[in-house]
Amino acid sequence: TQVRRKRYNDQLRASVAQTIEMAVIDGLTGLHNRRYLDSHLQTLFDRAAARRRPLSVMITDLDRFKSINDTYGHDG
Repeated sequence: TQVRRKRYNDQLRASVAQTIEMAVIDGLTGLHNRRYLDSHLQTLFDRAAARRRPLSVMITDLDRFKSINDTYGHDG
């Protein structure tokens, strides 16, 4: 039973990690998404300040992107 419990816990951890990754990484581009930025940006700023290092952040917004999704689908 301990082996079975460990196997279950390992599978559960892997499943949780995969779910978190799916929630914060864009499936098409492989880049972190807005949800990741919202939850990690302050930590990144704090870390850069503590190390006295610059931090660059790039955000891209495409105008009228809905029409691209409507024409080619979300995976287009």
